[in-house]
Amino acid sequence: MKKRITILFLALLSLSVTSKAQWTVFDPSNLAQSIVNSAKEIVQTSSTAQNMLNNFQETVKIYQQGKAYYDGAPV
Repeated sequence: MKKRITILFLALLSLSVTSKAQWTVFDPSNLAQSIVNSAKEIVQTSSTAQNMLNNFQETVKIYQQGKAYYDGAPV
């Protein structure tokens, strides 16, 4: 009896049907907030990139000053 139930259960599992959604869930306030958050993130990323560029330029300047000093060239 258990063997028949197991076979029947496995047969039913193999005949599974795909499910289909009837309604699309759309939340306009969530979409608007997501757009605002994305815009803020872009601004923050841009600011971070600009700061990194400024720091790198300052590092290059310090390197060139140190190189000129140790090479004996006038500053």
